[in-house]
Amino acid sequence: MKIKLRIKRCSPLGPGCAEGYYQAYTIDARPGMTVLDALLSIFDEQDASLGFRRSCRSAICGSCAMTINGAAKLACSTQIIVEYEKAGALTLEPLANHTPLKDLIVDFNPFWRKMEKIRPYLKPVSMIEGKAVQITQDDLGRIDKAQACILCGSCNAECSSLEADDRFTGPAALAKAWRFVGDVREAGGRARLGRLSDDHGVWDCVRCVRCTQVCPKDVDPLKAIERLRERAIEEGITDNPGARHALSMAASVRRVGLLDEAAMTLKTLGFLRSLGMIPFGLKMEMHGKMPMPMIFSQIENIDEVRAIYDECERIKPKIRT
Repeated sequence: MKIKLRIKRCSPLGPGCAEGYYQAYTIDARPGMTVLDALLSIFDEQDASLGFRRSCRSAICGSCAMTINGAAKLACSTQIIVEYEKAGALTLEPLANHTPLKDLIVDFNPFWRKMEKIRPYLKPVSMIEGKAVQITQDDLGRIDKAQACILCGSCNAECSSLEADDRFTGPAALAKAWRFVGDVREAGGRARLGRLSDDHGVWDCVRCVRCTQVCPKDVDPLKAIERLRERAIEEGITDNPGARHALSMAASVRRVGLLDEAAMTLKTLGFLRSLGMIPFGLKMEMHGKMPMPMIFSQIENIDEVRAIYDECERIKPKIRT
């Protein structure tokens, strides 16, 4: 089966690698052939100047992550005929949210700096308190997914927050942070959570779910981020807009069964910063989107909503994140 691949290329010696250009190649695809097999075939038989990363060919090293038909995937585990028939085309591009260096090769230095930022190592309780810590299967289960990360960068490539703010810590580093915060042997969890709760940290995630959708190892970075947020609130690390927003939302639903958006803005940002939102509020009002600053009446059967809260508080001591 003849399949045409469009590959976005750029030369580090050219007039602007980031813009790049597309070049087409035609290959003879066979059943079971992967995108990486196709790239190796092109490199060996058509164009040895084509740049791409690869190593294990077994979806273990993460080296061959790239954008395939608009989504981050591993080239070694993506079958070319299946992908072509699903999309009707085959376009390969470098990972988004990463700076291209040559063709499909991107600069991973910012990725590693984000990993360094979360201090990816354990500070064992035993070293501080001089005692052994018993670990159960449940303890291992809480961090098991986070340990499966192969550092391919696919989640960062699809991250909406990282696209808007390159200082955002990113889903890959935050998932790795949960691997240590969620470990019962960790002694520096609260200090780590304090750093992660600063600007560009755990509360900057917009929960677009793309990181979880594209992860080739089912790490579920979004779940790790949610667990970090929950643990931070449990530890009383709430002096930041993200935590205040979450707490005010929960309080509003418990109080009236609805979101009092005007009150939530005041509680999240504080009085002075809320004043700075007035121009934005006026624009919202012009488009009929401004929540009215009023006292909401309670919904019917509010007691049922509050009963859910009460039950959650009752069973919470019995459940660990």
